[in-house]
Amino acid sequence: MKSKSFVLLIMLVVYTHSLAFAVDLDPEKFMTTDKIKPGMKGIGKTVFSGTKVEEFQIEVLDILKNGLGPKSDVIWVLCSGGPLAETGVMQGMSGSPIYIDNKLVGAVAYTFSYSKKPIAGITPIADMLSIIGKDSNVKSKDIGMIDDLDILFPNSEFANEDKDKQWKFDNSESNTLGYEKIQNPIMMSGFSTKTIEYISPMLKKYGMTPIQGGGGGSRGNLEDIKIEPGSVIGIQFVRGDYNAFGYGTVTYIDEKNILAFGHPMSGLGPIELPASIGEVNILRPSLVISSKLASPVKTVGTLTYDSQYGIMINTEKQPEYIPMKIKIRTQGNNYQEFNFEILKNKLFAPSFIASTAMDVVLVATKQVGDYTMKTHAEANIKGYPKIVMDNIYSGQSTDIFLSDFANPFFAIMRNRFEEVDIENILLEIDFEDKRTNASIDNITINKSTVKPGDSIDISMSITPYLQETIKKEFSITVPSDVPEGRALLRISNASASMAWENARAPRKSIPVSVSHIIKQLQESEMNDNIIVEIFVPKTGMTVKGEELPALPLTAISIIDSSNQAGNSTPTLGTTFLKERIKTDYVLIGNAVLLLTIDQNAP
Repeated sequence: MKSKSFVLLIMLVVYTHSLAFAVDLDPEKFMTTDKIKPGMKGIGKTVFSGTKVEEFQIEVLDILKNGLGPKSDVIWVLCSGGPLAETGVMQGMSGSPIYIDNKLVGAVAYTFSYSKKPIAGITPIADMLSIIGKDSNVKSKDIGMIDDLDILFPNSEFANEDKDKQWKFDNSESNTLGYEKIQNPIMMSGFSTKTIEYISPMLKKYGMTPIQGGGGGSRGNLEDIKIEPGSVIGIQFVRGDYNAFGYGTVTYIDEKNILAFGHPMSGLGPIELPASIGEVNILRPSLVISSKLASPVKTVGTLTYDSQYGIMINTEKQPEYIPMKIKIRTQGNNYQEFNFEILKNKLFAPSFIASTAMDVVLVATKQVGDYTMKTHAEANIKGYPKIVMDNIYSGQSTDIFLSDFANPFFAIMRNRFEEVDIENILLEIDFEDKRTNASIDNITINKSTVKPGDSIDISMSITPYLQETIKKEFSITVPSDVPEGRALLRISNASASMAWENARAPRKSIPVSVSHIIKQLQESEMNDNIIVEIFVPKTGMTVKGEELPALPLTAISIIDSSNQAGNSTPTLGTTFLKERIKTDYVLIGNAVLLLTIDQNAP
């Protein structure tokens, strides 16, 4: 009896699920694949220049049953008319509606590379209409775990966090039959070639082909252009002094919803991305696959669902952006300011935040040669204190700065604890064409046996790049609570100090909350500081990101047994003093000296 009830329950769930995705097609407006035969002719609509929707001709070649999966067919057509004899099927045509007998059949979505004829695969309209009604209020929580930081900054501190838990996405371009999804071009306006090369792997991973270009020429007032099937539409990732616009074509408009592309943009399901209509600036013929070059005109809503059969845009939902300002002063007191907005999305925003900063540094300064760069960054996060990050860099490569600047945004926006709302970002850069690196060595102290409260005089050599060695002297005071016995005096630059801290208390830097991430970021060391530490090999514990130093063994045993696995871990010792000595140089080097703490020391 129970088994029969279970079977009935399963049947009810399946039936209800099928009803939810059933599409009632109006035979006066739409034509289903069972009515389509080889040899039938019709038209398609797309934009070849500006914003004018033009027609081209199609002839049905055949229908590939289950070409997109079970009960999902592909209609193959031969296209003609307009420039298609020269260009073939183009990137940017995805979503172009196809009509037979004035009835909507589907959208251009697939093609063959190197094809001698303009052959297109059409996604049936019935499949595309199934997107309407999908729950666009539920955002994917797994997106924050995608590992694009490896692509942009492979040595990043946050790149390898929870790598075994990361959600892998395969946006493969083709299948075993050789036809492929028409990749969406993304016009990168204002970005340098090197920056585009840098971000290309991430964009291609999510089904987009970056194209370097400008913002388009003037075609008069385009604010009042009509949105219709065949219009240019896409996602505007960045707008302002920089623009990044990934586009295709409108297929169908249903009240507040716009269906487009006929294939996934990136296959991300429910998501929120800003949508804009655009204009075609030029066509770029190619032997591999041609492209439309287009630029955005105005915002029309928000992409709310990214499906196998296309994307859905809600015209009543306004998108959100993060205002970002970069100010840079270069040699000779030359000043430039860049203002733009980046989409408020945790998957794409961190990469564009990093890339725009990279581009400003590359274009406004120089790509090779000696430099020194002072940076000041601010980020306002709703509900949290302002993040302020100051540092100085020097050498011949700006990669370390770019990684340091990008890390916080990858870590905060893709955290696994809660959604965060970054309200604005400011980056100020002071750039000079000189190198201020220096090494620290020959470190000596006036005494190695000390008691709590004693003063230790420290002397060292600082050797600036291509300059004479200078002597640096300062004093520290031994803390009153340092226990008797052996201790280590560590003197190091910022990177060595932070590496040591991670080794000493390995779980202290693993995030346990957004507040904890912000705290860790604010504690980053300045590269022009000498960091002096007194360390005692007295074990403590790190519990949920907080350190409990110098604990008795019984306390450690109790804490360790009362916490779940992974929430607590012993530290390798306790730091009783940490002081920072400011210098005029970006430092490298470190040393460790042995101290004896003795209450009876002279």
